Amino acid sequence: MTGVTLSDVAMSRLRLPVPMAKLQVIHQVANALATESSAQVTWWALLRWLRSLKLESEVLEGLAIVVLARGSSILSAAELRAAIDAPSVLSDVFIGRALGTPVLVHSWLKSHSGEAPAMYRSPELTDELCAGTIVPPILKSRMEHLERRSRKPFLRHWTYEFERQIERNGGGYDGDFSYFGDSHGRGEAGHFIARRGHFARSAFLRTLALACDQWEMPVPVAQAEARHASPADVSLLPMLPGKTPIWARSLHNARPSNATEAGALAALALEEVNRNENRVLLHLNLPAQSDSRYQGELEIVSILASEDAVDCQSVFHLHDWLPGRVIVPRATDLALRVDRFEDAGAFPTATGGNVRPLLLSLFDYFVGYLHSDLVGRMPCLPANHSSDAPLIAIPRRGGADLLLSGDTVGELRYWNWNWRPMHSKKMGGGGGVALALDGDAVQRLINVDGMRIHQFWRAHVRTRETDYGDWNDETWMGSVGSL
Repeated sequence: MTGVTLSDVAMSRLRLPVPMAKLQVIHQVANALATESSAQVTWWALLRWLRSLKLESEVLEGLAIVVLARGSSILSAAELRAAIDAPSVLSDVFIGRALGTPVLVHSWLKSHSGEAPAMYRSPELTDELCAGTIVPPILKSRMEHLERRSRKPFLRHWTYEFERQIERNGGGYDGDFSYFGDSHGRGEAGHFIARRGHFARSAFLRTLALACDQWEMPVPVAQAEARHASPADVSLLPMLPGKTPIWARSLHNARPSNATEAGALAALALEEVNRNENRVLLHLNLPAQSDSRYQGELEIVSILASEDAVDCQSVFHLHDWLPGRVIVPRATDLALRVDRFEDAGAFPTATGGNVRPLLLSLFDYFVGYLHSDLVGRMPCLPANHSSDAPLIAIPRRGGADLLLSGDTVGELRYWNWNWRPMHSKKMGGGGGVALALDGDAVQRLINVDGMRIHQFWRAHVRTRETDYGDWNDETWMGSVGSL
C-alpha cells in the first residue's frame, strides 16, 4: 500500500461516529502535516478529502486538522478554499484561526436552499431535530430564540434544509450504536456523530447562511450562533488524553463501599498528588472500579470559604452551578486567560458563612462534540482572586500547562482509564482530570482576607447483587480539611 493510499485511508477514519476516534485521527493527521517528510502527501490527501465532502459539518472536521496544524508551511488558504464545496460561516472562522488571514469575501452566503415555501411543514423531521438525539437540544433552543427575536421562521427553515440534505445525500438511518457497549445491562450511553447528525448540523449552518443573505442577520451574530454547531472549541483541540499518572492507578482500582472508605480514598488522593507532583491538588475527578456489579467515581473540589462555611451541599451546589455562567476567555493563540476577579461575589451557605469560587470550568458557552468525553469530568482552572498578572493555560496533549508571569506554576492533567465509547448514564465516563498548582502560585492567585481554601470530596457509587437488574445509587460527601 502506497503512502498516498495510506493517507487516504487515514482521512476516511473521520467517518467513524465516535468523537474520541475522530479526535485521535485529527491529531495524527495534524502531526503528519507538521512533519516535513510527510507534509506534502498528507496535504494532498486532506485536499482530496475536503473535495469529496458535501456536508458543511463534515468539512469542519477536516478543517479542525488545519487549526491544529497551524504554523505548518504546507498550509495554503487559497488551496483550502478551492477544495471546499460546502463552505459555511464556521469554515471561514476555522481557516482564519488556522492561518491568521482576514476574510475578504463571505463565500458561504449563498450556501442555502432558498427560503422554504410559506406552506412548508414536515412535523416528523421537526420532531427529529428537536428531540435532542441526533443533535443537542441547544440547537433547537437557538433556533427558537432567533425566531422570537426576528419573527423569521428559523425552525421551519432548519427543517426544510434538513430535508434537502437528506434528499441530496441519501437519508438512511444510522442504525443501533449499542454495538459499542457491553452486554451487562449497565444502562449505558454514548455520544455518536453519524450521518443524520451531520445533516442536522449542516442544515443549521445553512439556515444561518440564509438569514445573513436574505433576512439581514449580521455576520457576527451568525458567527456566534454557529458555534453551537461546531465540532470543537478550537482552544481545546490540542487536549488529547495523555498518560495516566502513576499515583492515579491505585485510585482507579479502589472500591469504596461506604462514606468512611470514600473519605479515606479522598485523603489518599491528596497525599499521593502532593507527594508525587510536589504541588497542591485543587481538583480531581476520576472513575474508580467499574464492572457488572460495581461502579464508582470520586471528585475533590476546593473553594474559598470563611471558617464557618463548611456545608458540603452548598459547596457542591455552587461547583455544579458555575459552568456556563463564568467563562474563561480564549486568546487568539488558542491559550486561555484567567484574569483577576473584579469584585467577585461571595455566596452565602446554609451554615451562615460565605464561599467564593476557586474552580472555573474550562468550557465556553458551547461544547463541541469532539470534547464530549471531557464533559462528564468537567476540567477546571483555578480562579484568580489576587494576582494582577493573569494565569495563562496552554492546552496540549495530556492537559494544559499553567503559566504565571511566564513561569510554569501548575498543570491540568487529562487521561483515560479503561476507556470505552459507551459508559453508564449515571457516571462520568472513562476519563480523569486533575488540577495542581505550586504552593507559591496558590498564594499569589488565591489570597482573600478572612477566607481559607477548604477542600471537599464527593463519591458516587452504584452497586447491585447480580450482573443484571436495578442499581442501588449512593452519594457521599465530606471535608478533607483546609489549606
